[in-house]
Amino acid sequence: MYQANLQMSAGSDFSQIFTLTQADGTPIDITGYTISARMAKHDNAKNVNTSTSDIPVWKFINFTTSVVDGANGQYSISLSDEVSVKLDEGKYVYSVVAEDTSNNKEEVLCGLIFVDKGFASTGSFGTLDPAYP
Repeated sequence: MYQANLQMSAGSDFSQIFTLTQADGTPIDITGYTISARMAKHDNAKNVNTSTSDIPVWKFINFTTSVVDGANGQYSISLSDEVSVKLDEGKYVYSVVAEDTSNNKEEVLCGLIFVDKGFASTGSFGTLDPAYP
């Protein structure tokens, strides 16, 4: 498993391409693999309003994922601006899991995502004044 820290601006589209490789750096053929990825405020983020001690309800955001070039081990994770605008500024954790054609799952990437409130982020606070300056 590899670790990488990422930067994201809330209110903007986010997309990142990664390559899954062997220890020697050669790409792993991920043709037919399913890639899933999610982020959360921390690794044990639960919805405290709906969780119980017996049935936790996890609070996370799913990335949109795709295999970009299976033969060369490339996949992407992304979030639309409609989703990222809802994020609070701060530090988040993320994880990427690859499921091979035999249904074996492995966490292949994890790390931190640092979210800033970019200039494009107006969210529910209004819109930019077209007459300014």
